[in-house]
Amino acid sequence: MANIFITSEFFGKFSKQGPEILKDAGHTIIDPYGHKFLLPDEIIKYSKDSDAFICDLEQVNKKVIDNSPALKIISRRGVGVDSVDVSYAESKGITVAKTLGVVEAPVAELVMAYILEFSRGISKHNIDLHNGKWFKQESHSVDGMTLGIVGMGKIAYEVARRAKAFNMKLIYSDYNKNEKAEKSFDAKKVSFENLLRSSDFISIHTPLNDETKGMFDYASISKMKKGAYLINTARGLIIDEHGLYRAVKERKIKGAAIDVFDVEPKENSILNELDEVILTPHIGTFTQEIFIKMDIVAAENVVNFLRR
Repeated sequence: MANIFITSEFFGKFSKQGPEILKDAGHTIIDPYGHKFLLPDEIIKYSKDSDAFICDLEQVNKKVIDNSPALKIISRRGVGVDSVDVSYAESKGITVAKTLGVVEAPVAELVMAYILEFSRGISKHNIDLHNGKWFKQESHSVDGMTLGIVGMGKIAYEVARRAKAFNMKLIYSDYNKNEKAEKSFDAKKVSFENLLRSSDFISIHTPLNDETKGMFDYASISKMKKGAYLINTARGLIIDEHGLYRAVKERKIKGAAIDVFDVEPKENSILNELDEVILTPHIGTFTQEIFIKMDIVAAENVVNFLRR
């Protein structure tokens, strides 16, 4: 049977269900590093005889692929594939699979958590009261506020579903019209410029590519409402970090929530010094329940592909 190289940092961390699917199908698991984020050279040491990878966000680049002559499928735990050289893999006849239908809900939950924290100031009140200070800081209701969504894909759809339950107004910008979102949530498609001007909160859900890299720079962020918040749970490079820093410092916007960075892990972001910016270490899908589901789907993608 096949050799399955676990380059993933988290596969099997919370449950043995994923590894058991591979073993039950008769495959051999190669996992020399355990739960560790791998660099390309570390992958290459064990990739020569690998028929499949199960990976997270480690770089599966041209060098890795060229040093993996038996590779047939790259099974990504997640939906973003910018860490994989997809076009080169496909040119070599290698399939790139994703765990579709798994990650949407937890990312949408995190977006709503940011929105509610920004609007109600829960953590500030908590800190005050723990310090013996009874002070009701001004807060706002999200009822009737406008959420602008950049990229109306599957994750964004789930964000819209939750925002609608809070009676928020929904607008979105995308190349394509999402009739399902418009019908279900009364979401309205607008231009990117209109979205910048009209939104109280902006949540980014577009893939990272040449067109979206740096699309939120100082100039575009400065077009947002002064009381608005920017939320990024997509990819770090979609936002110009220095442009965001400058815009917040100059009070062009009220604040931001950032879950993804240009380089990860990143503990020395220029945004660290800004109290107006919430920083989280890429936790959008980081729940035990979702990680187990991703393990299962990633393993099933490999088994089903190799069964053909």
